[in-house]
Amino acid sequence: MMKFANDSEAFLSVLTLVAGADQSGSLEERDFLFNKVKGLAIFGSPSTADFSKLLGKVTDAVYSGVAQQDGEFTAAGIESLLGEVKKTLSAELRKTLVQVAVELGGSDGADAKETALLGQIRRALG
Repeated sequence: MMKFANDSEAFLSVLTLVAGADQSGSLEERDFLFNKVKGLAIFGSPSTADFSKLLGKVTDAVYSGVAQQDGEFTAAGIESLLGEVKKTLSAELRKTLVQVAVELGGSDGADAKETALLGQIRRALG
């Protein structure tokens, strides 16, 4: 089960799932994270290096803490993570997170896996 040190980690953990849903973090997704997400108030205006470090830490935690099968996150693993995120974030932050996750998924053209994951995120956090 994942635990988050703060709202920032919880927020980024969901975006890590979205970026990894199609088995490849694209340049479009990376640009979106560094250009749009990094600027959100929740992160408190970090430097690019600090944001990159936080993103790396959260990505490592998600990949080691969320159940996987055949190199993909399991539905149960995703549900567990989303449950922890829901407990951690306020309703307002969850709403922002769902919007940002949808935009991230669309930044490189959402495939079927990303679309299904976004639906799961909406249901869990909406």
